Amino acid sequence: MSVKAFVHIFRKPGLSLEDFKKHYEGHAELIKHLSGEHFPLSHKRTYIARNAVEVAPEGASERNTKTPAIILVGKQSDFDFDAYAELTFADQAAFQAFSAKIRAPEAAAQIAADEEKFLDKSKLGVALIGDVIETTNQ
Repeated sequence: MSVKAFVHIFRKPGLSLEDFKKHYEGHAELIKHLSGEHFPLSHKRTYIARNAVEVAPEGASERNTKTPAIILVGKQSDFDFDAYAELTFADQAAFQAFSAKIRAPEAAAQIAADEEKFLDKSKLGVALIGDVIETTNQ
């Protein structure tokens, strides 16, 4: 049975949306390089849609005063994260092999140094995903 991990990602304060996305895309390639054959079957990244504004809208969060999310339902503070990622592994053994590879001292040091450039690690969250149920129009 496949294993999926969910990563909740916040950009470093003061970093532009464009620079965040550019750096995160490079970070994904670094992880792929460092983990080699143990890279997940997929590493899907989804970015929150935001508008850059001169004047903060009412209810803007402190974190994203000038880059509010495009909210349909909810409030700005619910969407302070900038991206989320879903990593899919063939099984538990594949997940553990990947984890061991990226936690090896040399790889972990390279990853931490890169993350320092674009992530707010104090807010980073990672969890395993449980059941996935999908409804389609077919």
